[in-house]
Amino acid sequence: MSDAHGSGTPDILLEAGTNEVEILVFRLGSRHFGVNVAKVREVIRSVPVIDVPHKHPSVVGFFEIRGHVLSLLDLAAHLGIRPSGAHDGDGGIAGGPAYGDRSIIVTEFNGQRLGFLIDGVERIHRMGWNRIQSVPRTAIGQRDDAEAPNATTGVLTLDDETLVLLVDFESVADSILDENRLHVEAVANETGIDRAEVVVVLAEDSAFMRANMRRALEASGYRHVHIAHDGLAAWAEIDRQGTKIDVIVSDIEMPGMDGLALTRKIREDARFATTPVVLFSSLVSRDNANKGRKVGATLQIPKPELPELVRIVDHLAGGMDYQPSVGVDVHGRESDAWEQRSAA
Repeated sequence: MSDAHGSGTPDILLEAGTNEVEILVFRLGSRHFGVNVAKVREVIRSVPVIDVPHKHPSVVGFFEIRGHVLSLLDLAAHLGIRPSGAHDGDGGIAGGPAYGDRSIIVTEFNGQRLGFLIDGVERIHRMGWNRIQSVPRTAIGQRDDAEAPNATTGVLTLDDETLVLLVDFESVADSILDENRLHVEAVANETGIDRAEVVVVLAEDSAFMRANMRRALEASGYRHVHIAHDGLAAWAEIDRQGTKIDVIVSDIEMPGMDGLALTRKIREDARFATTPVVLFSSLVSRDNANKGRKVGATLQIPKPELPELVRIVDHLAGGMDYQPSVGVDVHGRESDAWEQRSAA
């Protein structure tokens, strides 16, 4: 990863299942926000932007970097810190810093690369997920309904008592670029299993994603879907359900206990030595797949492949092997679609 000046920043390798995370802290106005370093390719100075007609109010335009043309999203505008749709000809926003004084976080998740316009970068902090708390629904950039896209998923207090909100970049991107792709109808039951009898535990910190995952499963006939809002709550539910569980599905990024640490804890309990565990996360990629394998994940697929998730639960609940269309299985077999997603 490169810093705001374009120089190399050393990557700190985190062991799988240690429940640690690296957070890049950045500024929007006088407020501090953060993002998981695993989603960040680099941070650059502002670059020339191509304006586009009929764009979303939070979209500045397109920019080119290293042979890729990316959308540039203005995070301050989207979070309501500054007015939306007030971009000047150079990409600045009324009442904010000049465009040339701002920075761009170049991200990669869910098989896509995006740029997020910010005011400035602070530094990277390494910490345990247990220092990160869930955000109340009344937080910045969120509506009151539980199924609204979350703008933030966690909050942490730094050693100097600075409050940092973790931005849910995936939900921000989904709400701007394609608001309908997570609305999934019933998925055909190709395995013939009795979905109504299958017990599934879902661990996901985003209320918006939890609602969509539950909707996809229940629309397809699943009736015993137990929801947990983070890894700690998930483990409590798993421990309570015991051997009745057929399949566990977990996000990786979660306050309290992340999905890798949760998977390791599951595998350390003899009751769940063979229980299928699916990691369903924007962090699932070729580069990160080895971490999931080390802690014993059965399958790993990137968000937001909801129909594929339903098919995976079908096969695993029925005791059948399955090669995901996008992702990696416990044997280390990768789907052919990785190349297509990486190039997207």
